[in-house]
Amino acid sequence: MPRNASRTSTDGRGRRRNARGSGTGAVVTQIMQLVAANETLQRENRELAEANVRLRAELTEIGSALGRLTSSPKGRGRRGAAAFALPEAKPRQTRKRITDPEQLERRRAALAKARAARSEKLAAAREAVAASQ
Repeated sequence: MPRNASRTSTDGRGRRRNARGSGTGAVVTQIMQLVAANETLQRENRELAEANVRLRAELTEIGSALGRLTSSPKGRGRRGAAAFALPEAKPRQTRKRITDPEQLERRRAALAKARAARSEKLAAAREAVAASQ
């Protein structure tokens, strides 16, 4: 018998039903909904990124057209407005390394405490799952 086969039994009318309960069905349904929502968000994100690229190109084109329209016909004086340029994104700042030994020790202690709390939480969840089965 395969390991992953669900245990089934029949009720009085000869139909099969799942003996494990509906808890797994609810979890599977929730996961399927999350996956579907994730795919929808990814598709929307791609569409928005494409629209952003298209709109930036159009804006640059409009700016260069405005620059050509406002240039002086005789070539004297200023050459017209410079083509519209979008501001570049600022590079992210890198964090400075922590060199203070006291601060490093406080940080290590906080990380150890967080790891311990997380492991306790996971152990409690595992116990709850084991108890429900």
